[in-house]
Amino acid sequence: MTLDPPEAYVGPRFKFLTHAFTRKFFEAARAEGVDEVTIMHGQILGYLYRCSRAETPVYQRDLEETFHITRSSVTGVVQLMERKGYIQRRSVQGDGRLKELFLTDRGIQACKQAMVAFRQVEALAIQGLTPEQVATFHALCTHIQNNLDPQKECAHD
Repeated sequence: MTLDPPEAYVGPRFKFLTHAFTRKFFEAARAEGVDEVTIMHGQILGYLYRCSRAETPVYQRDLEETFHITRSSVTGVVQLMERKGYIQRRSVQGDGRLKELFLTDRGIQACKQAMVAFRQVEALAIQGLTPEQVATFHALCTHIQNNLDPQKECAHD
C-alpha cells in the first residue's frame, strides 16, 4: 500500500480550508467588534435573522434539523446564546413546553457584524476565481456531500 501526500486527498484539503476560513473569519469578526460569536453561533444568528425577516417562527427542534446537531447540543448552544444576550426564548400560546426563539437587539447587531466579516472572508476566498469556477466548486461540494450523506441537506444550500 502506498501513501500519497496529504494534498492528494480530498479530506485533508477540506480540513485545511475549514481551518483557514475560520481563522480569517475570526480575525475579520474581531475587527468588526464581534468577539464572542462562534461559527455555530453565527450560523444560528443568521438563520434566526432570515426566519424573522420571513416571519417564520423558530423552535429548538428547527435548529436540530437545520444544522444536524443533537438536542443536547442545541440546548447547550441556545442556553449560552441566551446568557450572552443574543437570543430569548418565549413560551408559545397553548403549549408551555414549546419555546420560540427570538433574536435580541444585541443578537441582531452581532449577526450584522458577523455577516460583514463573513462576506469579507468569502470575497478573499474566491478572489481571482471566475463565476464559473465558483459555481463548479459549489457543484462539486454538493456532489461530495451527497456521496457522504445523501439524506441530509446542507443548511447553507
